[in-house]
Amino acid sequence: MSKKERIVTDYNIKTATLKSMDIIRLGLVDNGISYIVPVNFAYYNNAIYFHTGLKGRKIPLLKKSEKISFQADRFDSLKTHDTACGHSSYFASIHGEGIPVFLESKEDKYFGLDLLMEKYTGKKWNDFSEKILNVTNVIRIDITKLEAVIHKPKDL
Repeated sequence: MSKKERIVTDYNIKTATLKSMDIIRLGLVDNGISYIVPVNFAYYNNAIYFHTGLKGRKIPLLKKSEKISFQADRFDSLKTHDTACGHSSYFASIHGEGIPVFLESKEDKYFGLDLLMEKYTGKKWNDFSEKILNVTNVIRIDITKLEAVIHKPKDL
């Protein structure tokens, strides 16, 4: 498979690939230097949701950013060969850009947190207290660009 054939153009495959990832890395800029932050996330309706505390390095960076980038990847398996240079890896990779939005209303925060819990636990919890909502930032990234590259065996 040539590298060009690995580029995914079908948006449904791109979003399914993104949903299958466990962690994304946010690409932020701090004083002209890249700052990469891994976060748990959930995808819904062309947006990524994640949560964080009220303090920390990423909060002011997200607030001042009109756009951010994000990335995720997954190693699937090793392609072996008789020669060293014939080896490769099967993988999926996502790269995107989006606009960070801090969710303010309790309903919006609740929605984002519920998406996260459902993704990682398989069920809705419906028990986020007002105290928790008050000390938690829930951030939505409205996706403006989504790219995917998948290298898989030819028979799949």
